[in-house]
Amino acid sequence: FFLTPIPFPQYALCLTMEEIQRIVARLNEPPFNYKLRLVDFDEKSPAELLQLLNDIFSTMDESMKGDVRDEEDVTRSSRMGNFLLMLKCPLLPPDEGRRQQFMEQFGLGSKNVVYPVFHWALTNYEKLCKKAYLGKYLVRIEPPQEFMQDETLGSLVERYKELQQEFKTTHQTFDQSKATMSRPGAELRAEIQQLEDERRQLQDRIEKLKGNNRNEIAFPAMLAATSAMRQEQDEEVRLQEKMREQRHLLDLAEQRFHETQRRLSALKSSATGGHSAEAILKELQKDVQETAKVIRGDMAGERNRLQETIDRLERQRLEPSRSVEDVERMRVQVRQLERQKDELRESVEKAMNGRGDNKLGMFRQHANMAAAKLSQKEEEVESRLKDLNKSRAEVEELEAKVNDIAAAAGGGMVGPNGRQMTREEFKEYGAQLREKSNSYKVAKATLASLRAESVVLHRTEQILKGRDRNLEEFLNQQEAKAGVTGYRDAQSKLEAASEQTASVDDMKGQTLDEISEIVKTINQNLEEKKTKLKPLIKELKDVRKQYQECQQDYMDKKQRFDSVAVGLATERSMLETECDDLQNECLQEESRYHYLNCLSQIAAAGLEKVQQEEKWTAGQGRLLPEFQNFQELYQNKIAQQESLSKQLRKQQKKIKENEGGNMYQRSLYADLHRLLSAKVKSRIGGGASIDVLGISGQLTADTVDFGNAQVVRID
Repeated sequence: FFLTPIPFPQYALCLTMEEIQRIVARLNEPPFNYKLRLVDFDEKSPAELLQLLNDIFSTMDESMKGDVRDEEDVTRSSRMGNFLLMLKCPLLPPDEGRRQQFMEQFGLGSKNVVYPVFHWALTNYEKLCKKAYLGKYLVRIEPPQEFMQDETLGSLVERYKELQQEFKTTHQTFDQSKATMSRPGAELRAEIQQLEDERRQLQDRIEKLKGNNRNEIAFPAMLAATSAMRQEQDEEVRLQEKMREQRHLLDLAEQRFHETQRRLSALKSSATGGHSAEAILKELQKDVQETAKVIRGDMAGERNRLQETIDRLERQRLEPSRSVEDVERMRVQVRQLERQKDELRESVEKAMNGRGDNKLGMFRQHANMAAAKLSQKEEEVESRLKDLNKSRAEVEELEAKVNDIAAAAGGGMVGPNGRQMTREEFKEYGAQLREKSNSYKVAKATLASLRAESVVLHRTEQILKGRDRNLEEFLNQQEAKAGVTGYRDAQSKLEAASEQTASVDDMKGQTLDEISEIVKTINQNLEEKKTKLKPLIKELKDVRKQYQECQQDYMDKKQRFDSVAVGLATERSMLETECDDLQNECLQEESRYHYLNCLSQIAAAGLEKVQQEEKWTAGQGRLLPEFQNFQELYQNKIAQQESLSKQLRKQQKKIKENEGGNMYQRSLYADLHRLLSAKVKSRIGGGASIDVLGISGQLTADTVDFGNAQVVRID
């Protein structure tokens, strides 16, 4: 099954019937679920095919959603063609002219072009979804070269490329971490099963304790008191942990504050010129050494952790590969060990319950608390690392602000080469800028006078050309005599190039003026918005305080609610257990009642049958017209069976006595049958029609009369 080729043979892409069926089957699967048949798909119009393909593209990228009927053909073809180009569709021809013809047929909805795109998009759907997501951020922008001369635009393009590279690195890191940190489903299921077993054991233990102490009058009060004490102990532990955390954060904040103050005072002293360049350099070198020491410590720890991970992975790689039988054998061993562990745990619990000592639960509780504290410490370490990075960023920001303050005070600023300048160096730098600006003004005035003079000369040239028409020939002759032929053409080209350069310089100057005006407007708008936001920020602080108070009130009430809810849940579980026990007991009694009722009915029926038999035996009625009672009926049946068995024995005896003669006669008839069958087969070509076990039909052989017997002779 092939599709009819389109008018462009180089683009006629053929699909088999199997591939088209695969397209329809994929469209009927999630996330599409169109419930199409092959006939429905084949009968779709070009517009419907394009809409269906656009819906597939919209599942890859949300921006592709829309109705293709609301767009013009050129717009639709351009949009979908750009999307295919972004996905690097291999069906697009590399040549621009052929690609345009391909897109024209695609815009018309030709099946020879649309069907292969369907097959490619649905076959590589998962990969294309990821490529569509990444393509939005990795599109290359190549401005024309004449615009790249602008430094601002060039810096923006370079920054865009750097951000793209950073996005690539971040996405690759995310994929690697996602592949390495995902836990297998078997491990999670095993952990869930273990937690479920522990929860069931705890519930059973709680039920046993409640059952043992249910008759004690003071047990509910004691249970409430111990529960409240446990909650208060947990709350105390939590508050202590929080207090230690807050103290640690306070120490870190004070350290950052003292360090920032030290840096600020050092920068202020260096800005006022009180220190020489060598002293400033020594201080900077000291800071660099301290920072390098911290970084080396962090990097050494990180390197050691990575080396341990590499060694562990290397050991796992060098281990021998496990077969399926090995894995199954290990699983069996694990299950056996788990059963032994459960048995040991149950025996320990029984022994402890019998002894009245329940310290194991307390030890488990302490172990769980220690595990929770360990996880909290790990989170605290991560938060401290984040605070460290944040503090470094704040220090860099403060250093930049100090540079700005020093520059505003006139005491010093950072120069164009990144080095901090003193007051004298800053004055020299300002003098250089003023000198350059004066030189620029003088050069600009000179350029204006030269342009005015060039206008006068150009006008003079035009007047002279009007007076003498043969001036060109005369000038050519003079150039030839002087040996500088083509001098005037070269001069005119140089003048044209200088004029173009001047126009470009004017455009740059206007652009810079416009940019400076835009920057001033933006700064002014920022100041106005800051002024407007100040009262709002103040209100926000008040509202934040109210929010914190409400949140604290909410947490207190929630804690009280949780404590009450736990008691109610415990009481409800007790009532549910009681109800289940009573219901099971009721069902058992009901089942026993039905069983005994059936036995009673069976016994009553048997008793009634015995009573009827006694009446019939006494002459009060008959069971059947032929029989008085069941006894006569059963005796009659027994007599019939005995008579039948006697006849069968006689018949069996007769068969055994005649077995030899009958078997011999049967063998003779079998031999006769084979003999006659062989003769018939040998004469079947002569037209003989013979019955094997008798003479019937017509024979071509002669029939001879021997006395009273007829003999068939077959020649």
